[in-house]
Amino acid sequence: MRPILTLIFLIIPLTAPAQKSGLTVATYNVCNLFDTINDPGIRDMVPTLEAYRLKTANLARVIGELAPDIIALCEVENADVLRDLLATPPLDTVPYRFIHYNSPDSRGIDVGLLYRSDRVAPLNSEPIRFPAGHPTRDILRAEFSVTGTDRKLAVYAVHLPSRRGGYNRATRQREMIAARLGEMATHEAPETGVVVMGDLNDNPASKLVRRNLGGLRCLTAEPHRKGVGSYAWRDTWLMYDNIFVLNLKPSGDARVFVRHWMLTAAGRFRGYPDRTISDHLPVYIRLPL
Repeated sequence: MRPILTLIFLIIPLTAPAQKSGLTVATYNVCNLFDTINDPGIRDMVPTLEAYRLKTANLARVIGELAPDIIALCEVENADVLRDLLATPPLDTVPYRFIHYNSPDSRGIDVGLLYRSDRVAPLNSEPIRFPAGHPTRDILRAEFSVTGTDRKLAVYAVHLPSRRGGYNRATRQREMIAARLGEMATHEAPETGVVVMGDLNDNPASKLVRRNLGGLRCLTAEPHRKGVGSYAWRDTWLMYDNIFVLNLKPSGDARVFVRHWMLTAAGRFRGYPDRTISDHLPVYIRLPL
C-alpha cells in the first residue's frame, strides 16, 4: 500500500541530530493542539481528555527525541497547551520556555516558539498582525542571544493561510503576508543571523516563495527536489514546512525528522504521518556557532 511513501522515507534520516557545538533549529506543525475547553466564538476543536493527553505525550516524545534548541510550533491553541506540553515527560526535565501571543485566527490557532533557556535567551519578541482579509494567525518574531557567544538570532515563525475558504481572497492574503515577511527578514541588521520557518502551505519552488522570499536561502528546496517532504497528500510528499536563513552558514540543507512510530502502521494511510500525533513531520537544521 502506498509504495511511493515508503521509498521516499528510505532517504530521510531516522536518527536525531547529533548534539555537537551549535544549535538545532526546527519547525513543526503539531496539527490542532487544542485544549479540552470549548471557547465561545472560536471554531476550536474540543478533544476528550484522554485524546488530549495522548497527543501531548506523543508530541513531547517527538520534540524530546529531536532535541531542538529553538522550535517553531504551528497550530497551537493558546499558552495553556504549551504549558501542558512542557510539563510532559521528557520535556519536563529540560529547561524549555515558550513565547506565544494570541492571534485573531477564526479557528483559534496560533504559532509559538519553544526555546532552551540554557542555550539561548530572548531579547525581545512581537506578533506581526495583518488587518486585511479574513482573520488569520500572526507572524511571530523573536530575537535571541546565543549563550556563550556574541551572536544574535532573529527568528520568524509563520503559518500562512491555506487556500480554503475562497481561493482568490486567500491568495491575496498569502501574498501580502509573505511579502511583509520577506521584507522584514531581509532588512534585519547584517550582523544578525535570520531564521524564517513554519508552514507556508506551499512548496519551496512555488511562485509565492520565489517571489517573496527569494532574498533568503531556502534550506528545504533541495531536499524537496529529491522527493523528501514533511506532509503527505495523495501519495506525494509535499514540503510545506520550510526553513530559510540569512547571514548564517548552516551545516547542510534542512532534514525531516521521523521515527517509524510517528507513521501510520497499517491501513489505507500506511506510511503517512500518524494523525493522532500530527499530519506533519518536523523539519530541522543545524547552525554551527
